[in-house]
Amino acid sequence: MKLNCLLKIINRRSIYLFSTLFFTALPAYVTAMPSTHISVIVSLVDNESQGIVPVPAKIGNGDDPHNNLYWGAAYGVKTFLSKANGWRNLGCEKDINDTIMERCQFAWKDNLTVTADAYRGSRIDQAILDFMQQAATPPNAATREMVVFIGHDGLMDEQNQPIIERFPKHAGHDKQAVVLACMSEEFFSEHLLAAGAKPVVTTYSFMAPEAYVLEAVARGFANQASETELRNSASAAYAKYQRISVKAGKSVFGANAHTKPLRLSLR
Repeated sequence: MKLNCLLKIINRRSIYLFSTLFFTALPAYVTAMPSTHISVIVSLVDNESQGIVPVPAKIGNGDDPHNNLYWGAAYGVKTFLSKANGWRNLGCEKDINDTIMERCQFAWKDNLTVTADAYRGSRIDQAILDFMQQAATPPNAATREMVVFIGHDGLMDEQNQPIIERFPKHAGHDKQAVVLACMSEEFFSEHLLAAGAKPVVTTYSFMAPEAYVLEAVARGFANQASETELRNSASAAYAKYQRISVKAGKSVFGANAHTKPLRLSLR
């Protein structure tokens, strides 16, 4: 009887000691790893309402996410992330409201989740405002957050200038922000800094804001890449898919802001 009790005590102490040693040996980041999330706002390209060089009608209808250049086309966010290596489409919901036509959730391995919203092309003003509001909102202490805008640079259009007065201001909190749109360094960076965010990937020329750049940046963010590494990842992906030199790819994302702007390629 006493022997059985002694064995039970020894077993309990052994389990306690093993558990203590095991969890103490784990690095802090394993036991308290924050979740990592990216919010992506996609303004669907729209020939009718945006100040762009028209694209083919089928992919340039801002009311048709399924075929849109920036959403349902081969290099659109929904299609590309659904098929990219290591990514899973966790599900999509249509008609969130009159402005957000579809919302999709994605995951990259077990390291990152992405929420992507497809905004009606004619509501690019609201897409930009919502992006700026998200950029101005301080990140949750337990979460690594990034916010991304993809689409036409609506701030280049005179019709959208009044929305700048409605951009939020906030003390610096360093939420990382990415703008995949033409000349976004010139038109967005100052406003993002005023909102307290940190613009880590912006553009210095005309470019095609397609999802392979987002995918490369997202993987870098999940792996806690630096700003320089994020820009290099964006440059490398852009050069690969646009079939341009690495140097030309880097010029789009800030390696050389004085190079000749590159033309949009739609393939």
